[in-house]
Amino acid sequence: MAPDRRTTLRVAGAGLVGALAGCLNGLGNGDGNGNGDGTPNGTPDETPTEPSVKDTEIQQYRLDSSAEWYDESTTGHVVVIDSEQRQEAVVRPHELPESRREAVSSFLDGVDYGESIVLLVAAVGPNTCYTEVDAGGFAVEDEALVGEASAVDTSGDDEGCGQAVTFPSALVRVTFDGAPVTEIALDITDGWGEMKPVTASADDPLSPDPTDLPGYVRPDDEADPVAPLSCDGDSFERHPQWAEEADVQYGGFETDGETTFALRVAETSYERGDTVEISLTNVTDREVSTGNRRKFNLQVYTEDGWQDVRGGSESSFGYTDVAIGHAPGEGFEWSIELTEDGVGGDRFEVCPDLSAGRYRFAYFGVIGDGAVAVAFDVV
Repeated sequence: MAPDRRTTLRVAGAGLVGALAGCLNGLGNGDGNGNGDGTPNGTPDETPTEPSVKDTEIQQYRLDSSAEWYDESTTGHVVVIDSEQRQEAVVRPHELPESRREAVSSFLDGVDYGESIVLLVAAVGPNTCYTEVDAGGFAVEDEALVGEASAVDTSGDDEGCGQAVTFPSALVRVTFDGAPVTEIALDITDGWGEMKPVTASADDPLSPDPTDLPGYVRPDDEADPVAPLSCDGDSFERHPQWAEEADVQYGGFETDGETTFALRVAETSYERGDTVEISLTNVTDREVSTGNRRKFNLQVYTEDGWQDVRGGSESSFGYTDVAIGHAPGEGFEWSIELTEDGVGGDRFEVCPDLSAGRYRFAYFGVIGDGAVAVAFDVV
């Protein structure tokens, strides 16, 4: 199936039933001018007509090597797009190979969300030859859009297939006679031939609930401060804390009453030499921007408050002013080895050497005043 194959399905609507044009014996309303139920001749039937599918079109989207929605009990996944804002949050043509980018952009330019919806339909394939998704058989039943989809092996007879689970996906535009239907029930067949029903709605959140994110915010107990950090030598300047302490928020960053990003650390206790894993996740249903990923403090709790363990010359503390967009459920990840070289990297020095204590990672690249932080112990 070629990426721009068009599939059209037309469903005939019910015909209109004409009203009686005159009085039948014994059925009039007594004035010779009615329908027998007290309504004038010609009153239209006000019973709403259920929407029907007018047209569908499919465009292959992408082939992923991983999918957060996948486990062994699933055969596929569906996202319902019913607005331009939701489209911008879900579909990201600029991330596609150039060969597919133009076709996807052109496909989306033709969508009128007053009469159509777009489905992002993904399936599971057992190897790298499953590169596309087919979909069809769409109809409206009991106020829901039903249909079928399947993973497709596009290889030739002599083509070898890599042994890896793949996740092909396609965009399906469904146009209706009547108001668009946004409750979906698709039977999705994976590359092993197993079919399971998958339901979705335009009301489904696009990002994870912060309470469902793996990891921790900080240890439960209070920390004992260590002695203030000091370093011999006039050339060493400690990295400043860019956010005011009162504006540091733990676990989630809220601005204008909305939590935009959640920050988690994989564990709450580490030993020297371990690698700490930290993740920042967009928990909204739209794209949200940050600065670059290097905008963070790595601090230890001292008798003088939180102090960054890194430093250098004043010129080391400059950061580029860029905006990086994050789709719902996406963000940054950091892996930091708890050694002097791992923490300092190619830009900073660590002075004095890392010691036991309560540490804090505070990302100040969020848009708004402040930073979002997590804490952990080094023992």
